[in-house]
Amino acid sequence: MAPPQAEDIPVTATAPNPRADEPPAQNIVTTSFGIDPNSIPGPDEPHENSWYNGRDFNGYRVNEQPAYTKRTIKMIIVGAGATGLQIAYKAERLLENIEVVVYEKNNDVGGTWLENRYPGCTCDIPSHSYQFPWARNPEWSAFYSGSEEIWRYFKKIAVDYGLEKYVRFQHRIQSAVWDEEKGKYIVTVTDLASGETKVDEAEILVNGGGILNNWKYPNIPGIESFKGKLMHSAAWDAAYDLTDKTVAVIGGGSSAVQIIPSIQPKVKHITSFLRSPVWVTTGFGAKFAGPGGTNFKYSKEQIDEFRDDPEAFDKYCRGLEGELNKRFTLMHLKSKDQLASRELMAGIMADKLQHDPLLTKAMIPPFGLGCRRMTPGSGYLESLKAENATVLNQGAASFTETGLVAADGTKVDVDVVICATGFDTSFAPPFTLIGRNGVDLRQQFGGQPVGYMAIMTENFPNYYMYLGPNGPASHSSILPILEWHTRYLFQQINKMQQEGIKAIEPKKEVIAELYDHTHELFKRLVWSSACSSWFKNGKKEGPVTAVWAGSRLQWFEVMKEVRWEDFNLTYLNGKNRFGFLGNGYSKVEVGDGDPVWYFDDEFCRT
Repeated sequence: MAPPQAEDIPVTATAPNPRADEPPAQNIVTTSFGIDPNSIPGPDEPHENSWYNGRDFNGYRVNEQPAYTKRTIKMIIVGAGATGLQIAYKAERLLENIEVVVYEKNNDVGGTWLENRYPGCTCDIPSHSYQFPWARNPEWSAFYSGSEEIWRYFKKIAVDYGLEKYVRFQHRIQSAVWDEEKGKYIVTVTDLASGETKVDEAEILVNGGGILNNWKYPNIPGIESFKGKLMHSAAWDAAYDLTDKTVAVIGGGSSAVQIIPSIQPKVKHITSFLRSPVWVTTGFGAKFAGPGGTNFKYSKEQIDEFRDDPEAFDKYCRGLEGELNKRFTLMHLKSKDQLASRELMAGIMADKLQHDPLLTKAMIPPFGLGCRRMTPGSGYLESLKAENATVLNQGAASFTETGLVAADGTKVDVDVVICATGFDTSFAPPFTLIGRNGVDLRQQFGGQPVGYMAIMTENFPNYYMYLGPNGPASHSSILPILEWHTRYLFQQINKMQQEGIKAIEPKKEVIAELYDHTHELFKRLVWSSACSSWFKNGKKEGPVTAVWAGSRLQWFEVMKEVRWEDFNLTYLNGKNRFGFLGNGYSKVEVGDGDPVWYFDDEFCRT
């Protein structure tokens, strides 16, 4: 093709020495930076180019808006614990055109730290890691904080940042059903104060209830016949006085390890039903803790320094967080770290049990360190040797009116039975959740829940779990993980809003391939060791369902960007995914944006 001649090129006349602050001369072509309503043709208006007349283009019609205009959507969050508060805080600052509603069954914020108030209830994560980076607390009283202090931290966040305006307290979700046509979940909610039920709906449904939230009594025959005091660790009756009572504790996990030494000195007698052993260890971040990894109180001088010297405080928090990220090699069954640590901890436990042959054999686990969550237990093993303590290394077979019967037939009469028996770890929510094609999530998960990157699962578009199956639930502090989960969620929300996406669902074949990788890698990791653990949904044998098969740092890398190729996307305009391009304009052209923003792109400036 011949190059255009000079006379073919349009010429725009310009006045000499034009100045931006002078009105344009009459012989200059001027353009408008914005939309001219007169430029939009009518639906049946004929076109001067006959080729376009009568062409319907599969019924597609232009959306009269600039490209990437964010549509308004709604997000319903279940629970006003750490997840709900953090999402509300971030949404207010980072999202546009979104309505946020948090439904909370309790009458206050705080989630697990509002509910769990049993004696000795303490977080095994260092306080200065169990906090949000945008709400650091220089005034933590101890290296490992108790439940009430942690609850006060979350309550302060809710009040200081005005987050309670998003929360509907004493509201329990009964069901959520996906509506394919609307691209929304239809949610049935009960107001626990009035008893009234209402229906809400939202494009996004977030289950922020947590993994260990739906507590349950053990399935032991005769439990309803017991006439004494029955309590669960997650529903503690603080008004009940245990002084001089005979008490039985069922369970040997984290809650029992904290409860038993806390109540042993005051009760008349305590019988512990410890069916399975557990590694009693130092807490997370033990390098920064007290002697032997013990808890300690911060001095006034330390707290003053944290408060008055932000640089020193930041260095301390970063150093502590970094220490928590150095544990993955320990989690390999045959690693030197694992073998050396097992030997060390076995010796420490034997010393605390005064080398009692029966107790050391029963209490020092034969399985890998970390197969069950490693449990810090200040004074726990020593309390089992107390004069008023009895240890039965077996389960409770049945209840009677006056107590319990052990598996070997031993009868134990008590005033109080405390069940430290854990939670429903099926990863199905406590409400009915129905997805595409009428699939019930509880039935889909069954006894072996499988998901995608611990946040989504097939058949349930726009449903986000905090956390879902095979997440980093045993990888140190959960709060930075929740933050990163939300960062990932917001990437999906922004794309949904900007590109007219109705539904996002992970592909079935992608989930299957991730499953294969996960469990092939688990063959070398301690979480797959043969022990009864909630990591395997309470089973000794079977797949690991609750833990990420990789390091904490790897998980942060994997979740940094959404792998869009792993998803099936459904569009609001089912006939054309490019409807988001709209009327040809960019948002810059209809607002006050920078018309040369691309000059500042990092790629262009490098």
